[in-house]
Amino acid sequence: MALSLLLSRTVAILLCCNYFLAAVLAQNETEKLPTFGDTVQVLGAMARTDQDFKDGLALDLFSPKNRTLVVKQNTSPLPAGFITGTTGEPFIALSSYSYIIQMNETANDLIAKIEVPYDPEQLKKVGVQEANTYVATLAADKMSWVIDDSTRNVHRSENNTRIIKMTSMDGEYLLVGRQTVDTSNIFVQYGQGATRTVNMTGGSGKQQAEFIDGLRFSVQTNRSMTMNVDLKQGINPGSLPANTVSLNSYMWIVNSSDPSMRIDAEMLVPFNRAMLTALRPAGSSPSTMLTVAKRALNDTNGQFTPFNPDLQTVRELPEDRIQIQGVNRLDGQYIILVTQPKAVGATTPAAPNIIVSGGMVT
Repeated sequence: MALSLLLSRTVAILLCCNYFLAAVLAQNETEKLPTFGDTVQVLGAMARTDQDFKDGLALDLFSPKNRTLVVKQNTSPLPAGFITGTTGEPFIALSSYSYIIQMNETANDLIAKIEVPYDPEQLKKVGVQEANTYVATLAADKMSWVIDDSTRNVHRSENNTRIIKMTSMDGEYLLVGRQTVDTSNIFVQYGQGATRTVNMTGGSGKQQAEFIDGLRFSVQTNRSMTMNVDLKQGINPGSLPANTVSLNSYMWIVNSSDPSMRIDAEMLVPFNRAMLTALRPAGSSPSTMLTVAKRALNDTNGQFTPFNPDLQTVRELPEDRIQIQGVNRLDGQYIILVTQPKAVGATTPAAPNIIVSGGMVT
């Protein structure tokens, strides 16, 4: 009986020792994880480097040569409200800091992904669904956080959000969330009302909004503002420049909460290729025949004035949109003009009046 009791106590002591030893070893392994500023060795020969960090960040990459990387912390990143690449708002930061990843040399030959953890309970508190979490990359001009839905993956079983298909890791990254019921890309409907209003935050960053037909705005504004777009049927042929017709029978009417405010914007105006072919059955060339024109918001009889051709780029298939740069006032009525096709080797004749960066030049 005494021997049995002794053996039981010995086994219990050994189990406790093993448990304590395992806990110590696990703690030591955690303590070995790198933190901000530590140099991490990256294996070469396309061997896998799977590196976790103390705060839950994980980098998974394959490199053809040995390299090193460092992850730094930025506690004052660009606000998360400035998002490009996807649509819908509002976006908020889900972390108080961003990650800056720097490799010891330029590396564009990687197969890599980055994983950033999120807390499901914290998401509920701030009104963000797991499907609306993103790892955003700071744009090259440092004016927005870029989201690419084609390289995004939410891993709900492990509570992290990823960027996949990476060939380079250098850059700055931030975990953000969108406070909307809908997920994926969100498009704005034409008309008035709260659900059809685009809200833009004032500051140095850029924001984007896209409407249901592909009309897209990228805007930097110093003061917060709102914007709505309506469609209006009926265009008076007498309001068009000579030798032009309107591609559509309607116009886009853009109105903002502050029409006098100068902003820095880019527009992508969609065109219907089938409509162009119908108007020019003998031959159509969007890049030489299409131009966007504008007139004042409340103008009913004035002529539409084409934008400066130097500010426009026709993006053909598969996008079929006209890019306009240097727009400094949004309010107005917009149409797409169809001109005569340009002869091979000829230059497009200048319109008698053109819009240059939102102003008028004669």
